[in-house]
Amino acid sequence: MTKLKKIILDFFKAFSTTGIPAIIGLLGAIAGQNFKWLRRFLIPVIFTVCAVIELKSLWVLLLMSMAGWLSLGYGESSFLYKIFKGDNYLVRGTLGVLISLSFLVIPILKGNWLVYLLGSVGIILTWALITWQGFGSFKVKLFGKEYDCLKVDFLSYSVLGICGMFIIFK
Repeated sequence: MTKLKKIILDFFKAFSTTGIPAIIGLLGAIAGQNFKWLRRFLIPVIFTVCAVIELKSLWVLLLMSMAGWLSLGYGESSFLYKIFKGDNYLVRGTLGVLISLSFLVIPILKGNWLVYLLGSVGIILTWALITWQGFGSFKVKLFGKEYDCLKVDFLSYSVLGICGMFIIFK
């Protein structure tokens, strides 16, 4: 590997462990303002691109299954809400399990099962215990418009970004 290529890859890995989770958190928060595709499709694309760069395998395209899980929804009209009769712990925890299953291809390819287990526990606990809490909101100004984003969305998706990058790069 050339020295320049190694420097570029090292920079990408360093950014992915700090910058990308923050970007994922911001995308998750902004998505609550009628931009659901950011959450449902762009976040899985980010994880998939990172995994392709790290693992150089097309099997990581299975990470895109996360788009389906993020599209399920968890409100009163959702499928999971009806199954679990509105129990937020079960509804959101199930989504956390499904999102974690999207990352299953990583330990299959890398053999990092303990890392996968730790990252998955972080994702599942965040979704089950935090995603439905109310922490208030913050304002974000984009393209001349101001959006009121939920802090809980930023926190939840940032943790997803941290745990996902941990699973991919460790």
